[in-house]
Amino acid sequence: MNKKRILILISSVIVTVIVIVIVAQFYPVALVNWQLISFQTFKKDSAAAIYYYQKALETYSKNDIAVINSSEVKQEIERAVFDKLIENVLIHQELRKRLKNNELERMVENKIEETIKGKNIEKEVKILYDLSLDEFKERLLKPQAEQEILASRLLLENKNFDEWLKEVKSKAKVIILLPNFKWKDGQVMIK
Repeated sequence: MNKKRILILISSVIVTVIVIVIVAQFYPVALVNWQLISFQTFKKDSAAAIYYYQKALETYSKNDIAVINSSEVKQEIERAVFDKLIENVLIHQELRKRLKNNELERMVENKIEETIKGKNIEKEVKILYDLSLDEFKERLLKPQAEQEILASRLLLENKNFDEWLKEVKSKAKVIILLPNFKWKDGQVMIK
């Protein structure tokens, strides 16, 4: 092969990868201590949170349903989701330092199974969050389980989880790539 063909082949591969990343929404929206948070994750979690609040308002306060459609409310929900995603990454990073990967996975799976044991929650999850049961486990139950595991470990060390989290967030290297948000003083802020 000559150099021109090799260059065309490499260019084609690069363009294909870029198109796949953009279409599949795998591009990063944040780096947390150099670990990526993808646009796909951010949008899916934001959509689930907004959907949950819509359903809650429909159930408990039908007169306030229009509130959820305001751009300010949606942006605040997205900010809170973004902040929680960053916390989840920091908690996961700490647990990976403290536990072997297979031990962590086993503990998380046990906690999740303990939470849903004997319950058929698939229908409720779909109604409340518009997520499948597997997505619900991955997006909500797994981070909660990891938080509980770390909180119990810190408690054994006579440390407060909230204080630990505040300190870790203040020291974290966070780069936000979305134009509407910024990282300041250990939290996500709306610009």
